[in-house]
Amino acid sequence: MFKNILAGAAASLLALVPQPAAAQRLILPGALLLAGYRATCGPVDTMIQPIDDIAAAYKGRIILHPRVLNLPRAQQLFWYTHECAHQIFGPGEAAADCWAVEQGKIQGWLSPDDLTKLGATMRDFPGDATHTDGRGRMVNMQKCYAN
Repeated sequence: MFKNILAGAAASLLALVPQPAAAQRLILPGALLLAGYRATCGPVDTMIQPIDDIAAAYKGRIILHPRVLNLPRAQQLFWYTHECAHQIFGPGEAAADCWAVEQGKIQGWLSPDDLTKLGATMRDFPGDATHTDGRGRMVNMQKCYAN
């Protein structure tokens, strides 16, 4: 009987210890840190959640797959800023890519080398109804960076 009470108490205590969110985690606007950089997109909150993409945007919310948090700093910020661009400009992928690249260059977190490394990760992305394939996206992003 005493063992059961101890086991129950231990389980209750474990429930109080903060655990990493396996399913999802909501981050309020202005509270997101990506590789030590405070990432913000106005009044938009961020959800860290496993999804079938690296990131997504819905009205008032950016969703980042947890694997984004393990990417190099410039890539974390690129994907966040890309999704922020959707909040501002709507669904156009080319515009979101370009704005993210321009912001990275202006803010100093995206160097030419970082852009090349990002391109290497995107090179084999297949195209779909809304996305140009990875190679095409990189050509456009390099043009945006050059301007």
